[in-house]
Amino acid sequence: MNNTIKHIIHFIGILLLQVLVIDQINFGTFNTYINPIIIGTSLLIIPVGWTKNRLLLIAFTIGIIIDFFHNTLGINTSALLMLAFFKPLALRVISPREGFEPFIEPSVISLGMAKFATYSSILFFIYHLVYFSLESLNVNSFLTILLKSLASTIVALILSVIYQYLTLKRK
Repeated sequence: MNNTIKHIIHFIGILLLQVLVIDQINFGTFNTYINPIIIGTSLLIIPVGWTKNRLLLIAFTIGIIIDFFHNTLGINTSALLMLAFFKPLALRVISPREGFEPFIEPSVISLGMAKFATYSSILFFIYHLVYFSLESLNVNSFLTILLKSLASTIVALILSVIYQYLTLKRK
């Protein structure tokens, strides 16, 4: 199957999972602190060799679509653009000395759990930090924003790993 079509199918699957399942979960007393958004997974598994401009364009498009469903007026778009911007840096943190092959899709299956957890935790934390900062627009609640970002990152990482084990092929 064409690589681009495969990523479009993953995006649609993650979008449906986000909107129809994850957004409907009630975390009880922790509902104010946990708001996992896993739409960034569709950007995390895009191959290493794709250019930064192409990645930013895809992040912008996905952000606009998820903002439409969440009615958040650009908050998701801004957070996804930050995730896409920092993706090469996060990949550099976990890459071997000789670097990755350009066709490698950085998923939990291709990287292994430890490297993927490091890579995605960095990017999910950046995403959630930007998201909650823009949502709040209040500097006085920085500790609350930090706590919400950390809790949501942990839950988003777990859900992203489960999604990948259920949908991606093992080689």
